[in-house]
Amino acid sequence: MTLEERVIAVIRENSEERCAVTLLADLQKDLGIDSFGRIMIINGIEDAFSITIDEKDLPAIRTVADIVAMLRTTYGINEQGGCSDRT
Repeated sequence: MTLEERVIAVIRENSEERCAVTLLADLQKDLGIDSFGRIMIINGIEDAFSITIDEKDLPAIRTVADIVAMLRTTYGINEQGGCSDRT
C-alpha cells in the first residue's frame, strides 16, 4: 500500500465521507470535516505512522495531499510508511 493509500484509508476510517476522499480533496470544503474530525484524523495518522505531529504543522493541512507532503518532508515517512534514513 502506498503512502497516499494509507493516508486515504486513515481519513476514511475517521470520516463519514468515505467515497470522496482523494488527494486533492479539501478536508473542510470537500469532505465536510470539522475541527473535531480533523483531530480524529490527525490522531489516526499519528497512530498509523507512530509519530507525533507538532501543533505548528496543523494550520498547513488543508488537503489530503498536504498530509502526504507533510509526512514525507517533515516526518521522513517513505512510500512503505516507515521513516526514511536521514542521517
